[in-house]
Amino acid sequence: MTSAKFAALILVVGCFATACNTSGTLTTNHTQPSASPATATATATPDPSAEARLDFRKNCEDCHGDRGQGGPVEIEGRKVKVPSLRDGHALNHTDEKFVKQISEGDDEMPAFKDKLSAEEINDLVRFIRKEFQGK
Repeated sequence: MTSAKFAALILVVGCFATACNTSGTLTTNHTQPSASPATATATATPDPSAEARLDFRKNCEDCHGDRGQGGPVEIEGRKVKVPSLRDGHALNHTDEKFVKQISEGDDEMPAFKDKLSAEEINDLVRFIRKEFQGK
């Protein structure tokens, strides 16, 4: 046997011996997920503003705009200047004043007490504060 073949044989035997003596733990540079995707989905926190966002889109967005900016709009053939929910006097309204305006209406704004529950109206106020006023 030539010395090159003998050296290669020693190297191969040494590699097998080293591999057989390891603990069996495979080390990779890939991280393993801590939970299955189904578990991660099941424990996800729902968006607390989701229902209020839908109520805003359905009941308020046509007049106040998708960003609460207000402005001139035409409602039932009449031009109305809708106040902004982002700035101006809306920033100084108490939550109670917003609840009353949404429930009973005010000036050109219709009442929503027959369309929305008290909880939905309170959720809308929280949504307006968070999404449009940063409070």
